[in-house]
Amino acid sequence: MTDNLTVLRQSANLAVMRLQHAQDRLQAELQFAGLLCDLHPGEAKAWRALLAKAASRAEAAFATGDIARAQTAVARAEELLAPIAAVAKSYTIYCVGHGHIDMNWMWSWPETVAVTHDTFATVLKLMDEFPQFRFSQSQASVYAIIEEFNPEMLARIADRVREGRWEVTASHWVENDNNLAGPESLCRHLLYTRQYMQQLFGLTAEDVPINWSPDTFGHAITMPTYLARGGVKYLYLHRPGAVGPTRPPLFWWQGPDGSRVLVRNDMLAGYNGVLRPDDLLRQLRAFAGPTGLRDLMFVYGVGDHGGGPTRRDIVAGIEMDAWPVFPNIKFATTREYFERVEATAAELPTLDRELNFEFTGCYTSESLIKRNNRFAENRLTDAELAASLGWLAQGRAYPADRLRQGWRDTLFCHFHDILPGSGVHDTRTYADGLYQQTMATTSMIETLAYRGLAGQIDTTFAGNPAGPEVPSLRLSNGLGAGGGFRSANGAISQSEQSSGSGVRPFVVFNPLAWPRDEVIETTIWDNTPAVSLLPPLSKRAFSVRLPDGRSFAPQVIETGRFWGHEFVRLALPVQAAGLGYTAFAICEETEAASAGEPGVWQLGERQPQPRSHAEQYREGLENALVRVELDMTTGGIRSLVDKRTGVALISPDRPAPVLEYAVERPHGMTAWTIENTGPVSHGEVLSIKRQISGPFKASIEVKLRVHDSNVTLTYEVAAGDPQLHLRVDAEWFERGTPQTGVPVLRMAFPLALTGAQGRYEIPFGAIGRDLNAGQEVPALQWAQVMGLANGSGAPAGCLLVNDSKYGYSLDGSTLRMTLIRSSYDPDNLPEVRSHEIHAGLRPLAADLPGVEAIRLGRNFNHALRVVGTDVHAGALPAAAAFIGATPDTAILSSVKKAEAEDALILTFFDPTGDAATVSIHFDEKLLGRPVAATEVDLMERPLARSTAAVVGDAVTANLPYRGIVSIKVGWDRHRPAAD
Repeated sequence: MTDNLTVLRQSANLAVMRLQHAQDRLQAELQFAGLLCDLHPGEAKAWRALLAKAASRAEAAFATGDIARAQTAVARAEELLAPIAAVAKSYTIYCVGHGHIDMNWMWSWPETVAVTHDTFATVLKLMDEFPQFRFSQSQASVYAIIEEFNPEMLARIADRVREGRWEVTASHWVENDNNLAGPESLCRHLLYTRQYMQQLFGLTAEDVPINWSPDTFGHAITMPTYLARGGVKYLYLHRPGAVGPTRPPLFWWQGPDGSRVLVRNDMLAGYNGVLRPDDLLRQLRAFAGPTGLRDLMFVYGVGDHGGGPTRRDIVAGIEMDAWPVFPNIKFATTREYFERVEATAAELPTLDRELNFEFTGCYTSESLIKRNNRFAENRLTDAELAASLGWLAQGRAYPADRLRQGWRDTLFCHFHDILPGSGVHDTRTYADGLYQQTMATTSMIETLAYRGLAGQIDTTFAGNPAGPEVPSLRLSNGLGAGGGFRSANGAISQSEQSSGSGVRPFVVFNPLAWPRDEVIETTIWDNTPAVSLLPPLSKRAFSVRLPDGRSFAPQVIETGRFWGHEFVRLALPVQAAGLGYTAFAICEETEAASAGEPGVWQLGERQPQPRSHAEQYREGLENALVRVELDMTTGGIRSLVDKRTGVALISPDRPAPVLEYAVERPHGMTAWTIENTGPVSHGEVLSIKRQISGPFKASIEVKLRVHDSNVTLTYEVAAGDPQLHLRVDAEWFERGTPQTGVPVLRMAFPLALTGAQGRYEIPFGAIGRDLNAGQEVPALQWAQVMGLANGSGAPAGCLLVNDSKYGYSLDGSTLRMTLIRSSYDPDNLPEVRSHEIHAGLRPLAADLPGVEAIRLGRNFNHALRVVGTDVHAGALPAAAAFIGATPDTAILSSVKKAEAEDALILTFFDPTGDAATVSIHFDEKLLGRPVAATEVDLMERPLARSTAAVVGDAVTANLPYRGIVSIKVGWDRHRPAAD
């Protein structure tokens, strides 16, 4: 009896479903016919009459509940609507199957691997079952997963790719963030993804003309520039930002250089669609009305955690395509769609602005991931340069495979839930592991290349006095001292490299293309024989000896011991040519050499009176260019005076606290969004102490208690430099919770300006934003504020550079930079750890050209490399420039060996619109002679039209207005004999 009841119940349910299905079919056709009336007003009157008649007749049939009568009524209604059917079939919905797979979003790497594998297994099964089914998949990372974990599946995918049924939409390694990634990283996405797709599937850039980026949280205005240079014609997105004009569903997006891409903006639907009549028609209405086009791309498939299209989707699509009064349902690829609409795209609107802003909390969440990204991007380009110089000047093997893997790991972390900081704890730990491997790679590449070059540089200018005969048990133990010293984040180890005579040569390498005059730091170790006549290392006198014979005393800034060895850290000024080097030596002296007049000093040491018992005194720092006075109550800045103009950028009537602590109100999605904050506090000052006092560097240390955390703020000024260096060391114990909110630590600088306006670095340039009500905005290495000085009305402002931060705001004339933001979901404890943050505040007397700001930002992020060596004769001079580049208005962004041949690739961009001819000079004695040059795209393929030419020992090429140029230079690596 029970079985019979079950069968009856199932039969009844099936009958109801069939009746409902017939009703849904007709309802969808009537709905579409109504839409056609709106889209074709000239036919609307006649068509609406047919609609009314068809609906009325069908309604009576459906009311009977008889399935046969209902199905007959549907057929007759469709016959009645036949005059509309022809127009209906002029509309086509291109159904693009996709499985959106987030890299390590709310789960760990093993789950990402499993999700990718299961999604692709499903897709391959559906392809076996449905010959008309097409599938499009982005992200080189997912194909790398399959190559590593299931090569047999990759072979099956390759078969479907060759058939044209599996469309590869991977032009980037992941669906990456487009606001926080640096310019060279974006170029490497295209280079290494194109290279990998060629390797796996034989696909060229022209075979993958799309950037699939639906879930990325905003897009920089310069994206079309680099995309066009990388063979990308189309862009699919879902989050185009909300500031400014409404984003159309289909438009041309134009970059500053005039390059443009065709954009399908799916902001109203998204990338996880379901093939249901209501959803399809809703999107068709939203698309066809504004564009006037009859072809819609509809992306469907379960996504975020993978999954992809379902059998239900495909069966439904096949059936809906057969409905006479309904659009064609075409299983398609993105390329089919874009090529279809491109023919009519000339009539579409053009946007020439950034497509921002989306989740503004993502500029600051998960600060460790963001710091790692900045460091990795910078160290990788530095390592490429070092390896290229080692290859050309020394004949060293170029470590292409290791650099490629370092880039792949860094690019993986650009995924739009990793770099923005909207992942879980496992997201962060996996990314940090990749970062550490990359830092080990770059550190060793630079170490080997630069130590090798230093070994060829003549350092005999340093002298090498013979030491006394020393018993074996009293020999120096210095050689090998300091192994790994200060190399934790990819720096070159400051270990002892000299031979133990008391003379310690060093070579300073400049990884940037412009000359630099800076105060550097270096470390020496006790490498002299342990005879009783010598005082401890920390008590000895030293001099800096230069190749031209000059000498002066360095500044001792630190002494200490490190794993059994004594060291002294010294500060001294150096000058290094762009992409060049200079040598110097630290020598032990019997008496101290003169350092000359101090270039920087402590204000507290020049007080007219000693401090009182009430501690009513001033502390500060000063050099010839800038004067900084501290607020002894808050530990902030009481005044900051640009001595070149006399303008007080920060004045005593409105001092800068520098550090602000506040708590955002509790809210959801704290990693993604920012809420209003409560009262601002500045911490309790525990101490203010002078650290070092010149002549080349001076610093003051402020210790504070900020809520439950210990924070040290160090101010530093160097001789000859108007920039105030700020270092924050925090033992951060602040935890956000749904009950208490989100603790935030910011830098804040209330500037004595009127009419303040902000400009911010973005990939390949800078952008001014007319936002000064405290809105958080993204930027790379710097933010600039300009206005008129209070009182004088003279132009004034500042440049704020940093080594690891991306979130800024301008509120009136107060510039802020977010340092730490303790969001609590989805990672509930992202920031409890030690933080080390560096920033620099530079007063400006005039608007700083964008190219100069970019250079200053890069100076701050690409330190001069100080490499120890010993005294030896060498074929290379004590100072030289490997490569020189002009004009100053161009940024030489990277130097690397070509991927496929023995050639050098140099990439420039024009950030400010000063189009010019770039000229690159190569020192033939150091590197050999250039013999061929051609322009290449970002995949290093020759362009059909090249402006590059070899002129003597130089190469020239045209740099387009606000554009990018990459030049491939071939070499005769035979170098002439030294004079």
